[in-house]
Amino acid sequence: MFELGREKALSIIYGTFLIVSLEILFLRIFPQLYPLINTIPLLFLAQLLKLLPFLYSIIFSIFFFFLINNFDFLFGDIFSTKLFLNFITISSLIFYLSFLLNKKEIKDEKILVNLVLFSIIIVNIIMFFFFSENEQAQLREYFLKFAQEFLKSSNDLQNVNSSSLVDIVVKIIPGINIFSFLTTLLFNFHLTRILIEKMNFRNIYTFRLTSFEIPNWVFLMFNIFLVLSITMLGDAKYFFLNCLIVLSFLIFYEGFVSFHKIFKKYEINNFLKFLIIFLLFIFLGYVLFLVLFVIGFYINLKKALNRLIKT
Repeated sequence: MFELGREKALSIIYGTFLIVSLEILFLRIFPQLYPLINTIPLLFLAQLLKLLPFLYSIIFSIFFFFLINNFDFLFGDIFSTKLFLNFITISSLIFYLSFLLNKKEIKDEKILVNLVLFSIIIVNIIMFFFFSENEQAQLREYFLKFAQEFLKSSNDLQNVNSSSLVDIVVKIIPGINIFSFLTTLLFNFHLTRILIEKMNFRNIYTFRLTSFEIPNWVFLMFNIFLVLSITMLGDAKYFFLNCLIVLSFLIFYEGFVSFHKIFKKYEINNFLKFLIIFLLFIFLGYVLFLVLFVIGFYINLKKALNRLIKT
């Protein structure tokens, strides 16, 4: 560690302290919001430290959380095994993002595409190694109770078979979680970049996705996954369905960028624009996500048809 030099060694120590202290603070003060804000310390640090000190900070943080998780008689029940595995997952994704940002020759658009493709690998690792039958049974029981209560309150939907619907939802939870993670990741990246600017720190990266267009092969891959998720049966069906959900984030984001370009035409204060978009997501929720996805899909379908006509 001393071969890194005194300055880098201090950066690693302070970085580790920042990650550990803020993660525990967020978990204690905002337990309900923790899944939405747990990327903020890592993203903040990723934009300030070079790649190697950032990697060491992550490794030492993981080691510290490992000690907390395995020696709860000393530290108390602060960090559960599930939270520990979750931290390793988000650390891996954010470090990979930092690794891509460090490659100056990679364009901003390709950075997001590569991050999503890496997320597909992560979602399959989660499915095969960590998404056990016991966890699926617990989720199935929770969603079944929720569905039955919801259907009871609606006379028109009482004959709906909630069990089969719940089974499908449980199987695609890994893909939904990664899609949600990517959404909050980009939002928190933008938020931490603003914080760094306001605090007059030097951001070592200039990652700004003000324009975005997915490559043709990504849209082709999306449609292949769509066909396979419809035609395949059993576990293979849900494998491709989870991959489809994660890959759909790129189409959704292109729809969001197109929506944002239209919104930018109106001369409104930037903070007010941000507030309006945030409130739209809060009140419209999944409807707005679906609308933005449809916009992105339409843009790519139109491009594909135009290329077909020209040939």
